[in-house]
Amino acid sequence: MGHWRTKLLTSIILYGAGFITAVYVLAPSPAQVPKDRKIDERVAWSNHWNSESGTSSQDRAAAMRAGMDKVIRFAEEHAVKGMRAVKAQIDQRRQTNGQ
Repeated sequence: MGHWRTKLLTSIILYGAGFITAVYVLAPSPAQVPKDRKIDERVAWSNHWNSESGTSSQDRAAAMRAGMDKVIRFAEEHAVKGMRAVKAQIDQRRQTNGQ
């Protein structure tokens, strides 16, 4: 009986999250950025990244793509290992319960 309530609550949460995200993305940026150490560090790192000699945007894009591919491969391998471990554990519990 409470199944429809769960669906309704989930839908409301997802709709709200989407609406808030849209407002955040479409909102104009502030006119003046307050002085903050973290922001200054990010700007400094960005300037450092852009000022590297001999590095084009294509090279950076290729490096990012290689990193993303590495992360995806890592996730796939560990997902398979995790699934095998869960399946082995389920099979072991079924054997001990006599099913």
